[in-house]
Amino acid sequence: KEKEKEKESITANIPAPDASGISYKVQICALKKTQTPVSYFEQTYSISETINLENHEGWVKYTLGSFNEYKNARNHRESMRNKGIAGPFVTSYNNGKRITVQEALMISGQQWVK
Repeated sequence: KEKEKEKESITANIPAPDASGISYKVQICALKKTQTPVSYFEQTYSISETINLENHEGWVKYTLGSFNEYKNARNHRESMRNKGIAGPFVTSYNNGKRITVQEALMISGQQWVK
């Protein structure tokens, strides 16, 4: 039951998908065992937005934002990189299920932007 509750609380942090079902986020960290408090990222990197946690393939993943357009997520990734976060990257979802960015771009008909 404890795992079910944990799963519910983490799932509750995932924003509802947009009408097309495709959304993009910026992942800033993934941890396997130890869990770093969200406050560490807020304080260390001056992040004032909500940091979401999700369990995915045995990892706790820390993500920011929810964007309908890939280019907006890419711009946000760059702003996180400029704050000093090492290796942030864009992730994508279809109706809340994590998929590859390539799949999301194909489904949504958007262009990949460097």
